[in-house]
Amino acid sequence: MNGIIALFLSMVAPGAGQIFNGDYWLGALLGGMFALGKTAVLPLLVRGLRLKTEESILKLFYWFNWLYSLCVLFAIVQAAVRGFSVTVTHPWTAVLCALMIIGVYKNTQKEILFSALCGRRGLYQVIRPVRKSPTESQASDGKKA
Repeated sequence: MNGIIALFLSMVAPGAGQIFNGDYWLGALLGGMFALGKTAVLPLLVRGLRLKTEESILKLFYWFNWLYSLCVLFAIVQAAVRGFSVTVTHPWTAVLCALMIIGVYKNTQKEILFSALCGRRGLYQVIRPVRKSPTESQASDGKKA
């Protein structure tokens, strides 16, 4: 049963399942990667590697997204497997950490932070295009609501 709880916690916030199982350092690492990966690590990589062309930046985004997805998948599988062998769990700590990870993830998805860390404007729109509401898209298509 602990493995299933750890699995669901890691699906909600990678790293929370590891905290639930008592693997605090791994949980903090995976949770930090999930919460800050695309908003802090990725723009710092663009700046550190001094990428100038849009093609090279998009290639980096492509590979980073693959590694990011593999880290999330690793967090889910590792928490579930380890959860079946753990006898002592930390449910309230895991829930609080999950809320913290989700809060950081949601609050750091800002254009100003991404642009500041990256050192370039306009890249945020490349990775997070602005979605129009259904009423705006109908108005731009020339159809009346």
